[in-house]
Amino acid sequence: MRETYWKISSDCDKINLAEFSRERRSDLLEWQDLAQLPVSIFKDYVTDAQDAEKPFIWTEVFLREINRSNQEIILHIWPMTKTVILGMLDRELPHLELAKKEIISRGYEPVVRNFGGLAVVADEGILNFSLIIPDVFERKLSISDGYLIISDFYQPIEHFEVETSYCPGKFDLSINGKKFAGLAQRRIKNGIAVSIYLSVCGDQKERSRMISDFYKIGLGDTGSPIAYPNVDPEIMANLSDLLDCPMTVEDVIDRMLISLKQVGFNDRLLMIRPDLVAEFDRFQAKSMANKGTVSRDE
Repeated sequence: MRETYWKISSDCDKINLAEFSRERRSDLLEWQDLAQLPVSIFKDYVTDAQDAEKPFIWTEVFLREINRSNQEIILHIWPMTKTVILGMLDRELPHLELAKKEIISRGYEPVVRNFGGLAVVADEGILNFSLIIPDVFERKLSISDGYLIISDFYQPIEHFEVETSYCPGKFDLSINGKKFAGLAQRRIKNGIAVSIYLSVCGDQKERSRMISDFYKIGLGDTGSPIAYPNVDPEIMANLSDLLDCPMTVEDVIDRMLISLKQVGFNDRLLMIRPDLVAEFDRFQAKSMANKGTVSRDE
């Protein structure tokens, strides 16, 4: 377990990453190690369920771009409309199609991502973002580094696996035992994408109940060799509730960008060149051909 601390003012208007203190292994990368590279920001608000695969296709494009040109970090911010993002393991549910109908009946759209193992929820109260980081440092960047780098954003937190949450993993982020965020990763050669979903506001218990029902229906009486989570709606919460600090997704985005400046990053807007658009179109065509999954061909 690892703990770090934010200084959050009593009126909830400031989060100062420049002043946090923490215990950290000396062999792990610090934020300052990354600050030598500019951060290129791409905001992509997914407001139509028909576009739910776009963020994952862009991840493929950005990972390849980082391998071609390793002189920047890409921050991809992608809030979504009502979507349940299924993982690769969810495709093995014996009654998957029936379980997907349950999601649709609740007004959400199911879509399969190409990294991470299990289902998470995205909607207007949840922030999704990814850091795509080049491996250009003296010590080779590991997947654990990517997780720990991104988990510095949200404190006072602990990270450990919350087994009865949805999409449990060892880099779940929690406060007082209540999970509010989780991380997933994907690596291609010398680039790593670390993605986070963060429950900011909204009805988190209802989100958890939906995923609990999804797995109950998906498994039925058939059973599976895969250990799907037994989701407890009481074990997850919103960041705004845990901090007793009303906030929206836009508030968190604004604070995150301010925090990047506080720890020494220079940011800029990512220029989406025609060749990147062409690559996106190519992956999107493959996705459609593969019935909603992004090709993993390198």
